[in-house]
Amino acid sequence: MRTRQKAKFQQYRQKHAKQWRCAGILLGIGFAYYLLIQFTPFHLFCLFQRITKLACPGCGITHFLVRLLHFDIPGAVQENVAVAGLILLWGPLLFIRVIWHPKWLQKNGRFERILACICVVLLLLFGILRNLPGMEFLLPSSKR
Repeated sequence: MRTRQKAKFQQYRQKHAKQWRCAGILLGIGFAYYLLIQFTPFHLFCLFQRITKLACPGCGITHFLVRLLHFDIPGAVQENVAVAGLILLWGPLLFIRVIWHPKWLQKNGRFERILACICVVLLLLFGILRNLPGMEFLLPSSKR
C-alpha cells in the first residue's frame, strides 16, 4: 500500500513539476518585493490611477497581501474587499478541483468560464463603485 502511495506521489510530482517551479519562483519574487517595500521607500505604482486619478479594482492588493502576511485579516479585507471575496470564492473551488476532480469543475470547463466572466463583471462594477462619492470606505487605506 505504501509503495502505491509513493508511486502516486511521484507521478503527481512529475506531472506538476513545472507548476510547482513556477509557483516557487513567483513566491520568491513576491517575498523579495515584500522585503523591498518594508525596508525601502520603493513601491510599484498603479498606472491606471496615475493616469485617471481613480482607484482601479486592483488598487490595494499589495497592502492586502502585506496585511495577510501580518495576520491582519480585517485590515486586509478593508484594503480590497473584492480580492477577499474572490479568494473566498476561488479558494474552495480550487481545493475541490485538486482533491475530488469533479466533472463540473474541469479546467477551462463551462462552469469555470461562466464564473470567470461573472468575476470580471463584478470587478468592473467594484472599480466603478469604489470611486463614487460616499463610497470612500471601499478605497484602500493609501487612497482615503
